Amino acid sequence: MTKFLIGLSALALSACATGPATPQYSAADTAFTGWVRFGGEEFQLYADQDQVLQPFSRPCVSGAASRDEMRQAVRDLGGQKVTITGRTAAWSAGLPGNRIEHEGSAIRNECGGAFVILADDIRPAN
Repeated sequence: MTKFLIGLSALALSACATGPATPQYSAADTAFTGWVRFGGEEFQLYADQDQVLQPFSRPCVSGAASRDEMRQAVRDLGGQKVTITGRTAAWSAGLPGNRIEHEGSAIRNECGGAFVILADDIRPAN
């Protein structure tokens, strides 16, 4: 019986190890697809849908679009899969006020990543 349980445990662990990899976002990217949550003037983008449902989930990437784009996205897209286009900016703890201003929105980097997204557009993903 013990060998049977050990075998089942090994099988379960190998199934987890061969599952799909979580896509990683890069500072070189100009398009980012994932699930979005909005907080304050910024958004948090997650690679996996289950992450957006869990408070304080990591890893994620913080960012913001213009105030008008953010208002529209907050009304229509919270918790949905989106594609965000834009550029990135490196994050440094020594930033004035610990934030980056982007077209009227303030990014405070709630995700704590090495970079943030300065978004031009946020749309539902296809």
